[in-house]
Amino acid sequence: MKKTFYLILSLLITYLAYRVWGYYAPPSLSEPYRIEKQNDDTLRIAYIGDSWAFMHRDHPCSIASIVGDSIHRPVRVHTFGVSGLTSKEIYGAMTEQGDYRRFMERGYDYCFISVGINDTYQKKSTGYYRRSMEGIISQLLANGTHPLILEIPNYDILKAYQRQTNTRKALRHLSMFVNSCDMDCRQSHRDALRSLLTENSLWPKVTLISYQDWNSDFAHDQQAYYRSDGVHLNDAGYARLDSAIAQAVLSHETAARRNSGYRQE
Repeated sequence: MKKTFYLILSLLITYLAYRVWGYYAPPSLSEPYRIEKQNDDTLRIAYIGDSWAFMHRDHPCSIASIVGDSIHRPVRVHTFGVSGLTSKEIYGAMTEQGDYRRFMERGYDYCFISVGINDTYQKKSTGYYRRSMEGIISQLLANGTHPLILEIPNYDILKAYQRQTNTRKALRHLSMFVNSCDMDCRQSHRDALRSLLTENSLWPKVTLISYQDWNSDFAHDQQAYYRSDGVHLNDAGYARLDSAIAQAVLSHETAARRNSGYRQE
């Protein structure tokens, strides 16, 4: 009887350890899969990520008109997002068979990526975030898609914590302990991404949309651009972010035209 009890206990502990490891471990990266892009004059921009991407489809999008009016080409913006996903989960959804991958397989010239907010919200480690971003960027660059990465914005991370249940708060504190993560870990994740881009010489191939370019005044922006939850954008916030995305695309297009030896990534 005791042997059976200890065997069951051992199996239970092993199972729990496996689940905890899977929850906190960075992803294993796979070889990028290849996509055939459409050969026409239309500039295609994907807008992917978490709830910011999911909710973007409910707001008027000005990216196509701003870019199209400047480059005099047809521009199409396609949006796909799933609320609550972390960077690891988005990378997994992009590479595994499913709706996310089918969306990506349409082929795009640019891909705006809203990812990392849930990493900081859930207190994932910087290594988890950095490794996931490495996989996402590699998948895009392998298919000639220029990544436009949203740097962790100035959302109200403390309000987001306070709105959680006591059970979730306890989990966040456990995650902070396991990952040596502060309550406000936004800047450490920003630094981790910048280190990834610098150490792998990715700056010419990747555009980082800095929060300081559009979301630097916390007190003002919370009132002007965010919903009452302090986490999600309102119409004015999406319009401001759309403008920043459009300017990033135009800057890259201009640089590509100026340098005849530069091929768009």
